[in-house]
Amino acid sequence: MASDLSKLIQDSITLTLNSLLAKEAKIVEITKTHIKDVENLQILKIQSVFNFSNFSSEFSFFIPAISASLIFNTMMGSPLTELSDVIDDDTEDAIGEFISNTSGTLTTAINNSALDDLGGHTKFNISHKEILAENTPLNLENTYKFKIDLEGNELILFIEFDEALHPYIPQILASEITYYEETKEIVEEEKIAKEVNNEEEKEEKEEGEASQLESKTKKLKLAIIAIASFIVLILISFFIMIMMGVFDSDSPSIEKENVNIATTKKNTEIKTEKIDVIENKTLKKINFKISDINVKRLNTRLEGLTKYSILNKKELEEQKIAEKNRLLELEREKKLLEFAKKNHEEPLYKTTKIEKEKSIAKKTDFKKETLATSNNDKKKNNPKEKTTEELHYIVTNSFKYSLFKKLVQQTPTQQARISICNNKEGETALYIGPFETKELQTKMMQLISISDSSINKKAIEMTEETFNTKCNLE
Repeated sequence: MASDLSKLIQDSITLTLNSLLAKEAKIVEITKTHIKDVENLQILKIQSVFNFSNFSSEFSFFIPAISASLIFNTMMGSPLTELSDVIDDDTEDAIGEFISNTSGTLTTAINNSALDDLGGHTKFNISHKEILAENTPLNLENTYKFKIDLEGNELILFIEFDEALHPYIPQILASEITYYEETKEIVEEEKIAKEVNNEEEKEEKEEGEASQLESKTKKLKLAIIAIASFIVLILISFFIMIMMGVFDSDSPSIEKENVNIATTKKNTEIKTEKIDVIENKTLKKINFKISDINVKRLNTRLEGLTKYSILNKKELEEQKIAEKNRLLELEREKKLLEFAKKNHEEPLYKTTKIEKEKSIAKKTDFKKETLATSNNDKKKNNPKEKTTEELHYIVTNSFKYSLFKKLVQQTPTQQARISICNNKEGETALYIGPFETKELQTKMMQLISISDSSINKKAIEMTEETFNTKCNLE
């Protein structure tokens, strides 16, 4: 008899919601999806492929916009009363992370359960993600609706299982279809009426296109007739002017070779007109050379004609570099603000009265906040002294502050903190440490891998001076 994964799938969903949203989730009901369940809904579709030892299976997750907004607002600490029925890019990324964590939790549970017919080396990968418009046709034959209670808030999730997995989910397959009061006959009548309306709309559209084409043909014919009439009229006028001798000339042609002949009328009071012929010689041709241009004088004149200063190539390059640095700084400030919002929580450890007296007002001054009290007196005598001791850190590109805070508290470290800094490539990253020993650093790496195997992380060693430089603490 095949293993039943129904319970593991339900537990993976609720455990992921509990850990990611810090709220208690409970699956209230599982039913087979009815067509009315997905009507007039914008849906985010995410496909996750699970590779077992002897076969592969694809899970298709369908999350409605309202449920996606509920998960995103809870993750970000936003009011749950401001739910959106449209999925934006930020919500899409948050739901992608939720599905990835759920798949990872399910993979870990299957591998730890030692199921002989599935093997102990199950893996997964996210193969596809897209936003579906309202009323997009879906294959509801193997799709099931999961109704979840999230501390008084209803969360709806649809999952489609391919036929390869059916022998392993008998409990879910036994679910009945969602109940609605409308009978089957009413649904069929609505479907037929909709098809009739579509046919009528199609016929009306074709008739409209035909009438438009006929109207365009008539206009084209009229335009051709008008153009032909205009050309004929011009030709007739041209022949009439030729017959009347309009283009004939009585005066002989006069050859002009570098001589301009001008006539001036003088003595208007005399009846006889006297014509003076004035001979103007052609001006001497000027041979222009580019080398004759005074560049300095020309630039001075141009500066006087414009209100903008003329920049050379070097100044333009400096402006481009300054603008690029400004955009990078704005991006860094944006990430710092996002991190600061998540950082408004209780401290990682309960500080003693002595530590409170030693700490300074600057909240991110990692250097003085993490050093032991026994070293403070030594630094007072020699404040410019800098240690060269290699300290143990963990660097990651993930910004799951709540998860890392919880894991740090599970280790016996007394000085590790979570800071946002720049890595070697100049990108913003999260630094966790320093840890007192290499063993504590290794334990923290293991805890992160167990909690979320998809998080990229790296154990590094650096001096206090290097850390302060990356984090702008000096």
